[in-house]
Amino acid sequence: MNPELVLCLVLLGTFGLINLLLSSLVALAWRAGLIRIATTSADLLTVRLLPVAGGVLIVLTVVLPAFLRYEPQQEREAIGPWLVMLAAYALASLAHGIWRGWRACSSARTLLKNCGPARRLVVDNGREVRVVDVAEPIVAAVGAWRPCIVAAESVASACSPEEFRQVIAHEAAHISTRDNLKLLLLIVAPDALAWTPLDAALTDSWRATAEREADRRATGDDPHRRVALASALVKVARLLNASDRVRCALNIAVALDDVPERVCELLEPPPHPLPPRVVHALAACAFLVPVVAPPLYTLVHQLVELLVSLGL
Repeated sequence: MNPELVLCLVLLGTFGLINLLLSSLVALAWRAGLIRIATTSADLLTVRLLPVAGGVLIVLTVVLPAFLRYEPQQEREAIGPWLVMLAAYALASLAHGIWRGWRACSSARTLLKNCGPARRLVVDNGREVRVVDVAEPIVAAVGAWRPCIVAAESVASACSPEEFRQVIAHEAAHISTRDNLKLLLLIVAPDALAWTPLDAALTDSWRATAEREADRRATGDDPHRRVALASALVKVARLLNASDRVRCALNIAVALDDVPERVCELLEPPPHPLPPRVVHALAACAFLVPVVAPPLYTLVHQLVELLVSLGL
């Protein structure tokens, strides 16, 4: 087989294999109680993206240089079925991720289109809000690349001016930390987890944690702001009915996640923010991989050759 095609199959196949192994590791860790350690949205995002990011890192910094260094040049070799199946899995995962991302972006565009004409409102913090006359009591940051805040007239009418300002400050906190873009990354992640219930569990945990963090960023230590946001959350939640509680992709609505617990947290003294321990640990491992890999290139190449010939 053509050497260039062999290289492509090796990279895709090894990525698929590492992706499957890391996906299994995340699933086992989650069952073992990883949620007790991954307490921040950054931790949960890192855990969810580990199979993809880890696969790319190892393929580019370990497999590729080892293969280029020790693979005989201009030598044609047969490819076993296992490598082809792993490469096909990698391509299928990538296609599935692209499709999920396209569907999410289309959903966000449709939501903005269905909102119809809007009046522009600038709140005290200088943030522009699109106030729309729709039946659903929506208040959300919509979109990934350039998210905008959309609020229903019913919500603006139900909340006091201070409560509405805190609701908008909450959504602005999501935009300042690029939470919608992070949500898009969770949606498009091309790995085995995307086909399992764990994908939804991890995404829901991330969203709930991101909501609490946005609450804290929007209100800080100010008790009046915290009470105002808590009151607004209750009012928006009351406007919602069961049919309204449909989660739209790339739409971080203010009152869909754990409203009772968030209200209780807002009415208590603000907790001390926790460091992203999982992020720090995995970042240290990521920096170590390229450092410790060169002495293992010979072994890695032997394992790759074994994978190439497996099944022949």
